[in-house]
Amino acid sequence: MSQLTNLQRVMAAEDLPSASISSNETKLSALVIAHAILNPYVTKWDIDRFAEPRPHAADKTKYFQYPQWGHISDPATGLDVHGRVMLWYLPGIIPPERVKHLNRIHLPLKGSLVKHSKRKNESSMRFGHRHVVPELDGRDMDPLADATFGHGRLMNSPATFQQGHLRLQDKKSWNSISGLVLQDLARVGKDAIAAKGDWVVTQPPSGTQWPSIYVGMDVIVNQETPPHLDKVSAPSLLDLLVSLGTHDAQFHVSDLSSIFGYQPGTMVYLAGKLLHHSVPKWEKGERIALAHYMKDAVHNRFGLARPSFTQQKDLLGKILKT
Repeated sequence: MSQLTNLQRVMAAEDLPSASISSNETKLSALVIAHAILNPYVTKWDIDRFAEPRPHAADKTKYFQYPQWGHISDPATGLDVHGRVMLWYLPGIIPPERVKHLNRIHLPLKGSLVKHSKRKNESSMRFGHRHVVPELDGRDMDPLADATFGHGRLMNSPATFQQGHLRLQDKKSWNSISGLVLQDLARVGKDAIAAKGDWVVTQPPSGTQWPSIYVGMDVIVNQETPPHLDKVSAPSLLDLLVSLGTHDAQFHVSDLSSIFGYQPGTMVYLAGKLLHHSVPKWEKGERIALAHYMKDAVHNRFGLARPSFTQQKDLLGKILKT
């Protein structure tokens, strides 16, 4: 980790270009990914069998032994018993100065965020609404009333993006990361976006291309995320979660009995269709999250096959070639 630590120390004082990615940022991404590949956490079960529905079971612990991974803070991968990747944990892959830049970009979205009044102590919150404002803790005013970035959620797709509801910087570097860690998924995502000419756009396009290989992206600001599964996806269509803001939140994956540090600058790829995940109440700062996801029904409409899970052995082969 010394090479990675030294680079992070250098980048802490480095001014970064606002419209492009620096060579040090590219090197940082490569080092974080390499460390994650070489730091695998392995379950004792098969991800395909774990994905099979079991309608008569209250939970899957009767059939599958959940690992006890505990707290994880270093870059890591989560594998099934056959070495198939179901989780990438990439803390610090976005440097602090880039996080600050991305935070500033989200300031104009404050007035467009959709707020939810439901609280997590209501039974409908468990599997209904996915994002909730933190509890009041007995105070008369909402603790987020004066939040710099506001609070709420904004859903985006290629159609709504073209209608001008969102203006974010190009995410080509994130697409490149996806292409490296999840090659088949990235290919399918690009094919789906390339086929988006059939999508309905209710207003003239802005001329700005949709920047992601994912067909959906939610901007989540200062809201908790209760435990849930992503029902619109497919087992091998891993979600991409990007943590921004100034917070100290943690990312929980209950099916793996694990808690991941979720500090700003963290990226997580997760088999969200299969693994219950959540972000409970945090202590300090403001939370911004970008939740990217793919829709299996959309891919099916375009005749795209589901990608296979990435194998750790293939990733190790890439490292040995570089």
